[in-house]
Amino acid sequence: MSRQHPLIAAAISLALSASIHAAPKALVIEEEDNLPLLQPSYHKVTSNGVRLHLVSFDSRNCALQVIDQASGPASQWSTASSLGKAKSALACINAGFFNPDGSPLGLVIADGKPRGSINNSSLGAGFFYTNVKQSGIARKSDLSRIRSQLAPAYLLQTGPMLSYRKAAISGLSSKNPRSRSFLATDGSYHWLIGYAESATLDQLGKALTGKRLANVNIYHAINLDGGRSSDLWVSPSVKNGDKTFRVLWNKPVRNFLLLTKK
Repeated sequence: MSRQHPLIAAAISLALSASIHAAPKALVIEEEDNLPLLQPSYHKVTSNGVRLHLVSFDSRNCALQVIDQASGPASQWSTASSLGKAKSALACINAGFFNPDGSPLGLVIADGKPRGSINNSSLGAGFFYTNVKQSGIARKSDLSRIRSQLAPAYLLQTGPMLSYRKAAISGLSSKNPRSRSFLATDGSYHWLIGYAESATLDQLGKALTGKRLANVNIYHAINLDGGRSSDLWVSPSVKNGDKTFRVLWNKPVRNFLLLTKK
């Protein structure tokens, strides 16, 4: 076998090193000003046999915040409706997972204040983040970069991912159908808050991946805490709203995602 000239070998090595250390790609689709402005609306749809209750909204006229109860579940608000009504919000849904002692399972940032720590399990596979300029869903591998570059005022680590860049997520569980809560986006301005009546993670992933639901082309989707924690409230001020979805044996939760007008 012929040997490479030393200068050629050095050039190849330099090129490989540059590609490895190149800046990572943008996490979101380039925002398009010509996207139609969505007004917050409630929708009931069935996708791949899964019944979904959705609130569609636009991040140009609405804000999604993480509301974390520092003293633990139900220390301030026991349900999504009690919080939503107290804050005159558009909608409210349960958010991240928490430990038996009530502490957050994963990193949470609310009003710029971090709590908890990074969760390396599948329940921390991704995160929602937002600041005054940008909102998004990303994978855990981008967490440190997003925190340093964007300094999000609100962040919620959760998981697993249900869809990523319109692609299905392999290995999602096909067991334990239950009510589930989730968050989805088109990668730009359009978003969905969602409650699934009964589904496995695999069924929910298939119901969302590559779909256009409630006028939103789903690009990323991420699972929130579910089962007895699932709790969605939709204000009467939302088109087709005045809805509450939660089981009678609902469990109080640590934090919520609160949708308000900008």
